Amino acid sequence: MTLSNIRKPTPLAMDRAQRALVPLAAALSGIAGMINAIGFLAFGAVFLASPNANATVLGANRPDLTSVSLFAGGMIVSFLAGVIGVTLATHRATQFKRSLVLALATLLLAAAYLAFTAGFAWIPAILLAGAMGGIHCVFERDTVIFQEALSPSAQLIRFGEALAGGSHGGRTGRLGLHGSLWLAFAAGGFVGAASWFGLGAHAFLAAAAVAAILIARTWLIEQNLPEAGSGS
Repeated sequence: MTLSNIRKPTPLAMDRAQRALVPLAAALSGIAGMINAIGFLAFGAVFLASPNANATVLGANRPDLTSVSLFAGGMIVSFLAGVIGVTLATHRATQFKRSLVLALATLLLAAAYLAFTAGFAWIPAILLAGAMGGIHCVFERDTVIFQEALSPSAQLIRFGEALAGGSHGGRTGRLGLHGSLWLAFAAGGFVGAASWFGLGAHAFLAAAAVAAILIARTWLIEQNLPEAGSGS
């Protein structure tokens, strides 16, 4: 028996790992909500983890071309740059792609904390928005359920569909899944606001620390999952 056969996960282990992606998605959604709240309080009138909300801010302030509209537009571009950069940096990754994506996003969060404490102006916000764009790529090769996990708007829509019975099969399970992902984002917002008022700039470091812990958890999950891109 070869070493590769010894380490091959069993079907039961693979099933458990796949189900473990749900609480991981909820935790990442909580981080997104946390950064949204911290960013809003630290920089004002922007949502670093929600580019769709920033599009509204940009549109509402565009007639006067205020600094707020420019800031919101910059955060949209930064979020997109994070998605592109992390995707390009990890496109060759296979089994541990999710862990690598999360590690890069965590580095951006830590860099944002350092930049903020150093007194830079827009750079921390740019790094935070980029980190959030990166985190949205963790489930890039998973099913659409996980791809939408960090979007509270999508979760609220799916929750409403489940309430109305408009989607096929597993109504109760879908209610719990989409409701919990939305609540995780909202809870992250409360935690983010509390951490900003209680810790100030160290709230950014707290978010980075939580993300770092999740890297280890993600790596453990991925040991029992097929390689990314092979139908995981």
